[in-house]
Amino acid sequence: MCSSDLGRRAEVGVPSDMPAVATVTSTEEVAVIGDIHGCSDLLDTLLERLGERPLFVTGDVGDRGPDTRGVIERLIARGARGVRGNHEEWLTRWVSGEGFDVDALSRAMGGAATLASYGVAIRAGEIAAAHVQVPEAHRVWLRALPVALDLEVQGHRYWLTHAGVPLSVPSVAPESVVPHLARHEPRLLLWPSVDPAEMPITGRTVIMGHRRHRAPIDTGNVLAVDTGAGLPGGKLTAVLLPSREFVTVG
Repeated sequence: MCSSDLGRRAEVGVPSDMPAVATVTSTEEVAVIGDIHGCSDLLDTLLERLGERPLFVTGDVGDRGPDTRGVIERLIARGARGVRGNHEEWLTRWVSGEGFDVDALSRAMGGAATLASYGVAIRAGEIAAAHVQVPEAHRVWLRALPVALDLEVQGHRYWLTHAGVPLSVPSVAPESVVPHLARHEPRLLLWPSVDPAEMPITGRTVIMGHRRHRAPIDTGNVLAVDTGAGLPGGKLTAVLLPSREFVTVG
């Protein structure tokens, strides 16, 4: 089982070229995978269950678990898309040559495992330049992840964001809340830990990861699919759309 023992999370900087909103329309059933956190073993098991459906991720594909490199390799091979999470902030900055944030080495972030998966030794003053050890295809994939995804599946529309929607939202139309935050206050879609049952209504279902739950949740307005991969006893979950069926492994 892929897991690690972690403390409180630490915040890191926002990548300078972070895309805001992307739009995807699918005529096929799709699968949205929750936070993977470097657990390629769980991902392999889940992919066997998901078949050839188009894949999307809720962010936090790396850190904590031992194989961030393998996870990203598999996602690229499957043509997966999605959004970035708070754990992609430091990683995207680093692979883009914008320096290394030492907060990534905190127990909460678990970035040491990601560095190890790319063969990067943790030596003071040497990590920043070691980003060249990350394959170019991985760098391109990470940099392309938007803050929010406007996803339409067989006529059903969803917002996909890492941390859902914060409790306090701007004074705009419900349908404009997510794109407004993605463009003007992106960290509010990456970091706050919001109870799905209390999340504001945005005019369509929001699919989120970030906040760990023992089992996936469907409130009607929110689909929460982080079931703790990378933490002790954690599992990995995907939700199939538009059926809203959950698939969990681990």
